[in-house]
Amino acid sequence: MDENNRKYNHSLRRSIITVTALIVWLTCIIMGAISSVRYQVDSLKLFQRYERDALNYMARLIDAEDLKKCIETGERSEKYQILQKVADDLKETHSLQYLYIIKPLKAEPPDNMMDVLAACTDQEREETPDELTDLGRLTGDKYPQVVAAQYLKRMDTDPTVTFFRNDTDFGMIYTGIRPILDKDGKPIAVICADIPINDIYENFISNLLFSIGMAIIISSLMLVALYRWIEGRLLIPIDKLRSYVVEFEKRCRDHLDASELVIDAPDIDTKDELEALADTFTDMTEDVKSYASDLTHTKKRLSSMKDKMLTMDILAYRDGLTDAGNKAAYMKMSEGLDGDILLDEAEFSVVMIDLNYLKVVNDKYGHDKGDAYIKKMYEMISEVFVDSPLFRIGGDEFVVIAEGREHKNCKELVETLQARMEELSKDKSLSRWESISAAIGYSAFDPNTDISVEDVFKRADNLMYENKKAMHALRKD
Repeated sequence: MDENNRKYNHSLRRSIITVTALIVWLTCIIMGAISSVRYQVDSLKLFQRYERDALNYMARLIDAEDLKKCIETGERSEKYQILQKVADDLKETHSLQYLYIIKPLKAEPPDNMMDVLAACTDQEREETPDELTDLGRLTGDKYPQVVAAQYLKRMDTDPTVTFFRNDTDFGMIYTGIRPILDKDGKPIAVICADIPINDIYENFISNLLFSIGMAIIISSLMLVALYRWIEGRLLIPIDKLRSYVVEFEKRCRDHLDASELVIDAPDIDTKDELEALADTFTDMTEDVKSYASDLTHTKKRLSSMKDKMLTMDILAYRDGLTDAGNKAAYMKMSEGLDGDILLDEAEFSVVMIDLNYLKVVNDKYGHDKGDAYIKKMYEMISEVFVDSPLFRIGGDEFVVIAEGREHKNCKELVETLQARMEELSKDKSLSRWESISAAIGYSAFDPNTDISVEDVFKRADNLMYENKKAMHALRKD
């Protein structure tokens, strides 16, 4: 008990601290991650709204037929100039990196796109006038095949705005796109808006780390307070109960007198189930003390009864004359073997042995010589079948159930037994009750035909009677 106490000392404290800390910290981490993911999703939705509003607004202002003509001729019309001004204003007032119209031609570069219009701020016109978009200019290898395919896919008849992420040399951008349809509903170009989203991912990581860090700090402070409360309300009372039970168990193990099984009740004042449990333990020790003296007396009585039952059990399954198993013992073993047969685990042989001339010996020499005749047969069988149970199931009938090695060598052992009886029959110096003669039949269990021990027994019994008839026939000859 002392070793166990050392082994489990403070394990509950460690478990409570570990499990509570893991639950709180994991919850904080998960909530922080959810919060950060939510921030990222909401930010993308906000950008989608910006882009969708800008693109739909621009689309409503576009005269598709006029723009179509501008694309075909390469000349800027008055409406084109007005559209350029609106696009420039939108770029200034919305968080748009690019606002532009292009005509996808094919997926593979070069020249897979044609520039139509691009919004430009006043600062961009002053600082990079050479990089402004020209109507009808081909883009060369500016658009990779994967990106160009995204634009080309939107040369459809669906006027809704869709979005895709585009990783460029300048960072990640979020592109909104919708087709521009002519009067026949056919696409002539696509209008697009780009918003940089690098800040969203950077803010996501910093937000996540900040949320987790703050959650861990706050939860750690809460854990300290929670542990203090648990220690006072749970751990200390449990320690007192454990010490109380350990001391009581030690006194019981040391077999102290019942009057010495008295220890001070644990001082627990929690006004809850733990205090009720302590009171229960105290009542229990009083009950154990009152029963202790009775237990010793009962133990002695049980020991005496056990010895008597063992003796009765031996007598119930033993033949009084030979000490072989009796018929009840044989039936009990048969039931066990029948169970093995059902489980397909049975391997055994049954040897049936029937004494000859027992009645003659009893009638001519007396029953005491008949008993000696039976005992001699028992001893001879026991010397041959050393490891197999032997049963006397009738006045002159013995049964051997051979298993294991003796089952495999059953034929040779039967022949050995017959040879010994043959030697005795040739010894003229022996008295009639010393010259043993018996008919023997044996049979091995066959799983293909036998369903019980009785089937094997009947086959061995029949062979024994055939052997007996043969022996009588030889004697008459």
